[in-house]
Amino acid sequence: MHIIIVGSGRTGKHVIEAAVNDKHDVFVIEKDKETADWAASNFDCVVIHADATSIEALEEAKAGEADSIIVTTDDDAINSLVLLLAKEQGVKQLVSSVNDEERLDVFKHIGTDIIESPFRLSAKHLYRAVQGPNVNEFLDLGDGFEILELEVEPDSEISGQTIKKLKKENKLPGNTLIVLIKREDDFIIPDGSAEMKEKDVLVVLAKSDKVEDISNLFGDKKNQDD
Repeated sequence: MHIIIVGSGRTGKHVIEAAVNDKHDVFVIEKDKETADWAASNFDCVVIHADATSIEALEEAKAGEADSIIVTTDDDAINSLVLLLAKEQGVKQLVSSVNDEERLDVFKHIGTDIIESPFRLSAKHLYRAVQGPNVNEFLDLGDGFEILELEVEPDSEISGQTIKKLKKENKLPGNTLIVLIKREDDFIIPDGSAEMKEKDVLVVLAKSDKVEDISNLFGDKKNQDD
């Protein structure tokens, strides 16, 4: 995955670390020279010392080929402008922190896919938004495992399938366990014959490095093809 991260400060550096550790193609844009030099020395990624509100900086980060951009600065005006420029460049997914919750509607109007307010913000949540945009919640259990909450989207690969069939066809990653199905007001503890239906919310135990694969199972296949 080609990811652009804007800002390598307090939040950004943790987002960079997570993305680099997962072997993604990471480009970092950082305006402050000292901070940019620190990021370049500490992470295996391309660091661009530039103002992210410039078209040239986004072009250098190959925005036209990027899957996602994560903007982490503490200035909402800068964040919104960067997102607009990135959108024009063709970046597929826009992720941003929002420092003032009163500006949430502005970011939604821009078309930001994932927005994190400072009251819920963490680097892990921002990065998880890129790996699993349909992951509603997650809990890091440590030792490389997480509990995820995902909704079955229309036309997803998992919709209409049973757990037994998913395992037989090796579509469910190893060490993945579907713990609970929430269907409207009902809670189902599933066995192998349990069938997943559209709008079901599943609680899943999974390895951290398989979140993206699991998210793809739950996502709309037509959107993924786009």
